[in-house]
Amino acid sequence: MSVANGPDFICIGMQKAGTGWLFDQLQYHPDFWMPPAKEIHYLDRDPPKLMNVVKLLNQARRRPERLEKRFEHRRRWDDRDLAFLEEAADLRGKPVDFERYCALFRFKNGRFSGDVTPGYSGLSEERIAEIAAAMPEVRIVLLIRDPVARAWSQISMANRNENFDVSLLNDPTAFRSHLESWDSLHRHGFPARIAERWDRAAPKVHFRHFFMDDIAAKPDETRRDILSFIGADPMKSSGDLAAGHNRKSKAAKLEMGEAHKRALVDYFADEIRACARRFGSHAVSWAANYGIAA
Repeated sequence: MSVANGPDFICIGMQKAGTGWLFDQLQYHPDFWMPPAKEIHYLDRDPPKLMNVVKLLNQARRRPERLEKRFEHRRRWDDRDLAFLEEAADLRGKPVDFERYCALFRFKNGRFSGDVTPGYSGLSEERIAEIAAAMPEVRIVLLIRDPVARAWSQISMANRNENFDVSLLNDPTAFRSHLESWDSLHRHGFPARIAERWDRAAPKVHFRHFFMDDIAAKPDETRRDILSFIGADPMKSSGDLAAGHNRKSKAAKLEMGEAHKRALVDYFADEIRACARRFGSHAVSWAANYGIAA
């Protein structure tokens, strides 16, 4: 049964670990009404900037036909989507208000809904405790991925967006220095640390992790597991969207050289050990594959 007030679930990431896949599967599932903006970024900013929401709202007002063409992978919008964007945009620049945040999800009209914002993987323990107190019934979904592969995927995305200096790849010392100083990597790239923060700050919250390894290898089963955890019907299809659909599969990726791999494995060695202890399963295989004693 859907939560009466507020989101039924919050997907806190990780970045580059399948959050786009999850959003696609849920937005086309008949039990769900997903917000028009993936990555709302309300809970990780104080005050919230809501840049994605504001950008979508401005585009919807100016040229809605272009917006629809640009986001062909999104479901068709209705009046609720514009209402959601307008109300969410009004929260920009104001102190975080959990009551108003929860009220945004009334547009689901009895269906399931949630917030998929991978940036929430970096939430502080103080904010986590506040979320647990304000939304005690919410389900927290954490998608996790091998830290080395995830970091390289993030580097490839940064390169596609022209936000990465590829000359770093020719200098192992400079590349390692970049890893050490990369703030986003520190905040979002360590799955065991993320889970431990939730363990400490919100021990009673409904929290579950899922592996990207399983999304890739057995998407139907993983989809069913996530839907069951949220409370929706896992047997209903997401329209014509196959469980294994990945709209980012053709995105250009940098080739990881052996030197880059060694630098990343060395950088994440302690975290990979922590993942093996905390998550077991595929995380044990990560350690074994990199020759790291768990």
